[in-house]
Amino acid sequence: MLALGAVVMSSAAAAQTRTPAATPHDSIVVSILTMGPGDEVFERFGHQSIRIHDITTGLDSAYNWGMFSFEQPHFIVRFLTGDTRYWMEGMPSEWLIAQYRAAGRAVWEQELALNRAETDSLWRYLIWNSREENKWYRYDYYNDNCATRVRDAISMVLGAGGIRAPVAARGHGVTYRSETLRLARAYPLINFGMDFVLGHPADDTLSAWQEMFVPMRLQQIIRGITVRHSDGTVGRLVRSERQLVTDTQYQDGDAVPDYFLPALEVGLLLAAVLLALCTVPVASPVVGWAIAALGTVWSLLAGVGGLLLLLAGLFTRHSVYMGHNVNVLLATPVSLALAFMIPFALRKSASPKFLKAVRSLGVFAAAAAVCAVLLRAVPAVAQDNRPLLALAVPVHAALAYALWRLTTARTGEPI
Repeated sequence: MLALGAVVMSSAAAAQTRTPAATPHDSIVVSILTMGPGDEVFERFGHQSIRIHDITTGLDSAYNWGMFSFEQPHFIVRFLTGDTRYWMEGMPSEWLIAQYRAAGRAVWEQELALNRAETDSLWRYLIWNSREENKWYRYDYYNDNCATRVRDAISMVLGAGGIRAPVAARGHGVTYRSETLRLARAYPLINFGMDFVLGHPADDTLSAWQEMFVPMRLQQIIRGITVRHSDGTVGRLVRSERQLVTDTQYQDGDAVPDYFLPALEVGLLLAAVLLALCTVPVASPVVGWAIAALGTVWSLLAGVGGLLLLLAGLFTRHSVYMGHNVNVLLATPVSLALAFMIPFALRKSASPKFLKAVRSLGVFAAAAAVCAVLLRAVPAVAQDNRPLLALAVPVHAALAYALWRLTTARTGEPI
């Protein structure tokens, strides 16, 4: 969510000057606002905030985490390296709800059954957290976002046990990868890219506590739980629930998309084209340039993707979930070298040694892809990358064969 303007900032500041001690606790309603998916990719994961409504004084503020602005200095660099700088902010609840209504996004409200001490503690914490010196934090899509901050704040004021114990048996058997692909399924190409960059750690089965990084999961999981309050009493956490904005324009993904068959079809098609070109005399300039063009484009995409993945895993804060990634074998930096070398293999001045190097690098890229297949049998590194294997392995294998045919024809070696 973007920064929301001076009017919101001033309203939030005014709300924060009213301390919890200024109003009777019985008049304060604490609830969680859950906003459904939106149009942009980052909006597909929903949003969440804590609402504090004093029905006596009229104070009504929603406290949001995950605030950011594209206009922040070095935002793109921070985003790419995982050194994100987001903030928390309070704003008028009705204004916020109206923004989501205008955007066509559904909004739900869950009123919480907190006691006086918990309400007081939560409100004081929100005011403290929204101060300039406390509001900034490093946003993490899986471990520290708008939903996990809501989860942690509510759990904190409940005392021992919090929310974690009551939800222990409520997991859905999902992973960070499956939840990511499910929620972003409206963008298949971007989704395929996210599938590529997520490594082995993203395939660990999540506990219900971890699942609540998704706002809609948090809403679903806490709906029926019973908690032990700070005063020792036991009761349901959610007193009531209602939908404030009903809109079906954007739907929460209900299933994880399976890209295996589409990826296999594309991989086999590209491989078939390369192999078909090999049935024509490769000495033909047209055939040679066709193989070179297809091989160069594929190798450039694979090489750049693999290099970026390697750099992300080694040198950015994304390494937690992008590191330990077997997909680097499907897109090694060797492919980047091939992308630059293949066109020169068609030159008459290309030496036998150079042609042999091109041939060897093609075989290396294909062998690395096959190794990625074999590593699926090793639990310590295995990851859910079937669609990526289906796309890359046939193309790498066919390209290695095409380059072997092309280079041996140029050197006059027997084919």
